[in-house]
Amino acid sequence: MPGHARRGRRRAPRRSPVATVAGGVGELMLTAGAVVLLFVVYTLWGTGIQTANAQDDLRDELGAVAPGGELTKEPPSVDELDLGDAYGLLRIPRFGADWEWVVVEGVEPEDLENGPGHYPESADAGEVGNFAVAAHRSGHGWPFAPFPELRVGDRIEIVTAQGTFVYELDDAPGGHPDGNKIDVDELWVVAPVPGEPAGTEPTERRITLTTCWPEIGSSHRMYATGVLIDG
Repeated sequence: MPGHARRGRRRAPRRSPVATVAGGVGELMLTAGAVVLLFVVYTLWGTGIQTANAQDDLRDELGAVAPGGELTKEPPSVDELDLGDAYGLLRIPRFGADWEWVVVEGVEPEDLENGPGHYPESADAGEVGNFAVAAHRSGHGWPFAPFPELRVGDRIEIVTAQGTFVYELDDAPGGHPDGNKIDVDELWVVAPVPGEPAGTEPTERRITLTTCWPEIGSSHRMYATGVLIDG
């Protein structure tokens, strides 16, 4: 019986050093892939939770009511705002009847994580010059995801402590996924007079909206511009 027992045993084949290393590398690649996938999922969708919470806080700070409503309390003047503070409400009917975001003061990454941001060096809403706003197309609630759908004639509404200002776009992507695409270093779009030399004195009350291109990436920018028609 002992002899039969010995003959019945099977020794597991030894893995060669190459196979061992290859297996380890494979496991590391799978782990790295899972980490990257989780990061992408968080960046594109998980960040939306943080942004939604921030928008709730900003809405309270601003004294805003349900989408489409007016401000229920007197918010600070835009002249008194610090970076990251609630600036006003942004409404773009093209994006939906209930599309409304609180704009923050500033366009640094930590500002845009909370919503669309006002370029601090640009004019304030309703002023002579160029009121400029930037926002994400992907992640952080995807505020400007439908940006390519903007068309000439679309209305853009801004509600601040100073009142409600309505702009009409005169240059927009027009439904084209690559419409109004520019390099990231083309800052003329947020100049006081877009497209004109630095130092040109503005005479119009304009608005410029900017976002990333492509939708998931930031190699370029897209823009839309318009002029104040009411406010």
